[in-house]
Amino acid sequence: MMIVFIWIFAIVVTVPWVFFFDLVVVFDESPHVHLCIDVWPNPISEVLYFVIGNLIFCYILPMVLITMCYILIWIKVWRRSIPTDTQDAQMERMQQKSKVKVVKMLIAVVILFVLSWFPLYLIFARIKLGGPIQKWEEEMLPIVTPLAQWLGSSNSCINPILYAFFNKKYRKGFVAIIKSRKCCGRLRYYETIALQSSSTSTRKSWHYNNHASSTRRSPPVDKNAVSFIFNHTGV
Repeated sequence: MMIVFIWIFAIVVTVPWVFFFDLVVVFDESPHVHLCIDVWPNPISEVLYFVIGNLIFCYILPMVLITMCYILIWIKVWRRSIPTDTQDAQMERMQQKSKVKVVKMLIAVVILFVLSWFPLYLIFARIKLGGPIQKWEEEMLPIVTPLAQWLGSSNSCINPILYAFFNKKYRKGFVAIIKSRKCCGRLRYYETIALQSSSTSTRKSWHYNNHASSTRRSPPVDKNAVSFIFNHTGV
């Protein structure tokens, strides 16, 4: 249901482009060159659509929603405690380290989203709200605008790279899929990883339990004390 709502919302926001975008001759010295730009009936409607339809709905609102969702995920992860047989200090440090890595990844996702789209919306804000374009800006905009568009679009492929950077198992699994030449290679890899993880957890649990039980053993009894009791009591 949420996916359907997102698609409907995206279509509604971009519907004005169908009616107010047209091929226009921008350069008088090149009348055969046409650019697809927005042509609005009045400047007020142009500014309102940019502020509400583009700036708020396509940049500020997604940024706020992503931040809120990742804050909720961070709270959930930080409060979670992985069940273990013993409260070992090393296991606590491992859990804490894992939580910190997740939080860093979430922060990186939000920051990269903001930075990726910020240059493009800054350029659009200058064009729509900044008044007449200066001569040096006319020379610079054709160069920086495509770069800003490329930077914003690249945000769509950044998240998998972040996941691979922060998750060692993700990197190993991805490499195994690339190297695998059979359809079941991925399943065999993850079965192997699961068995290795299970055996590793079993060994750690056995080590921690033995260590804990050894620390709870009663102190050794002096042999001289045993001999004294045996000789004098006959026990």
